Amino acid sequence: MLMLPAAEEVEARAGQLIVEVQDTLETEYGISEWTVESESGWYPEEGNGYGGKSLLTTYNSAIHEVNVEIPVEQWDAVIDTVRQIAERYEITDQARDTYFEEYPEWMRVGSFHRGAEFFDVTIQDDTLNPDYQAGESDDELVAGVSLFYGITTISETDRAEFIRRATPFEGIKMPEATTSD
Repeated sequence: MLMLPAAEEVEARAGQLIVEVQDTLETEYGISEWTVESESGWYPEEGNGYGGKSLLTTYNSAIHEVNVEIPVEQWDAVIDTVRQIAERYEITDQARDTYFEEYPEWMRVGSFHRGAEFFDVTIQDDTLNPDYQAGESDDELVAGVSLFYGITTISETDRAEFIRRATPFEGIKMPEATTSD
């Protein structure tokens, strides 16, 4: 947690990352006219898994999306472009496992992370989805790109307390949680 940006830095960082990705995708692929779905928000962790109060808090950005048809053969290049930008923000690991065992032919997801910080890009064309063709799809974005950022971190004001609480446990294997807070 201590290597990640403090909570006070997160919203500016997320905004800068998302704008940089949007600007680059517009320049390189002509993808523009983004809309914002949902709202950004902070979600404090309630418990630490051991019956105590957690100092962690989670931020999820709004989902930024654009309705646009991108040729399937460009999907991997778009995701690679986003990966390169995420790496400049030190979000360098790419998730290989997702909620799909194999991506369906109508969607690709690039999920990049650094510890509890992540940035996702999803490209899809639901018209290629057999459920959509059968009138059974409930996905709101038919064809396009969506961006989503999230992080679980601590406030700068809680950093010293976090270190104080964690210090006695350095080098000790964490046991299974005893409560379900």
